[in-house]
Amino acid sequence: DIPYDIQLSNEKYYQTIFFVLLRLLALDVDCEVRTEAGRIDAVVKTAARIFVFEFKLQGTAEEALQQIHERRYHEKYTADGRELLLVGAAFDPQTRNLEHWLVKRNSDGSTA
Repeated sequence: DIPYDIQLSNEKYYQTIFFVLLRLLALDVDCEVRTEAGRIDAVVKTAARIFVFEFKLQGTAEEALQQIHERRYHEKYTADGRELLLVGAAFDPQTRNLEHWLVKRNSDGSTA
């Protein structure tokens, strides 16, 4: 089932598509994961990695990554032992496509 709290706004429309796509691929994905500082748009867990996603419709991938860091969304998963990847994704409302994304490894700060 798609959680009710990701079915409303425009940004949540893209988040819902992302959620459904990853579920169809049989991946472990959670949306709107609550933390003390806010809600993580999506978390995807594989055997080797955890991906923390922030989506922006009226913003940039850089702003999305900045939000992950400022709100410390990734800290919830640092003790897990799996590689932790932070993903900022920006959607273009005009073309309705993923415009840009950045992936940052939490351990060394590099951008992929």
